[in-house]
Amino acid sequence: MASIGVDVNDVLYDFIGQMVYVCEKYEKGKFDLEKNPLTEFDLVKYFNFSSKQELFHFLYSGDASWEIAGQGDQLHENLMTQFNMFLVDIKDDEEHEVIVVSREYDKSIPSRLFFLSKLGCKADKIQFSKNYEDLWDDVNVLITANPTALESKPEGKISIKINTTYNKDSKADYEMDSILDFIKDETLRNKILNTKITIVKDID
Repeated sequence: MASIGVDVNDVLYDFIGQMVYVCEKYEKGKFDLEKNPLTEFDLVKYFNFSSKQELFHFLYSGDASWEIAGQGDQLHENLMTQFNMFLVDIKDDEEHEVIVVSREYDKSIPSRLFFLSKLGCKADKIQFSKNYEDLWDDVNVLITANPTALESKPEGKISIKINTTYNKDSKADYEMDSILDFIKDETLRNKILNTKITIVKDID
């Protein structure tokens, strides 16, 4: 049985779109995503933050964390409805489990739970981690857009990259334009979940 981790940001949730909206509100810079899309996941480079520490406070502990993690919208119209149907199908098959994962801490945890609840997310397993690398802890397969999570994939696990403008250089075992590709294409999904990862160890 495979444990499938589904990251929230830019897989289910329009994180970058909400980030641009909130940063403009808090005078952290204006950004036109259509004219100037983010080409790397270095938010300090694009918005008016003096350091990563200031950025992290803004995202997770400051007053804006509620708006950043909870007030935005799903990435595609009716996405959560289709995701919920997928959760039911997976549970009925009893072959695999789905865990919703997200990098959150402090104030962003209840904010992220609010987002999931307001859209009626039916996931019965949700896991928050303080670091992107830890999103892998309890899953065999991770669906994510985050470059750091993709680059930190442990041996023997499977990465599925949801393509965005900022992760084009990140490598993954599989690439998709949307999680809907994974949800709707049962043949592709079975191929991925039945993939056998071979670990080659150096012999001294």
